[in-house]
Amino acid sequence: MWGLLACVTCASANAADVVHDDRGARELGGRTMMEKLTIYIGLMIGGIIGGYLPVVLFHVSAFSWPSLICGFVGCIVGVWLGRKLTLWIGE
Repeated sequence: MWGLLACVTCASANAADVVHDDRGARELGGRTMMEKLTIYIGLMIGGIIGGYLPVVLFHVSAFSWPSLICGFVGCIVGVWLGRKLTLWIGE
């Protein structure tokens, strides 16, 4: 939500006033856009795989509690793997 708001604010601001510099984000402990992208991709893939795994293994509904819980765990694992991937690529 806030990322979308920031994009809209950036898009509506004057182009001369907006400076995109990854070094400033690094110094403040922020993440670059590539790091965010890999973490978000890990989140989506992990959530999809985690949510669909009980459907395949136990033949339960996609909206059942096991599917929702496994989807949540899959999201956490996907974020962790995405972060590890960004550290591996960055070195």
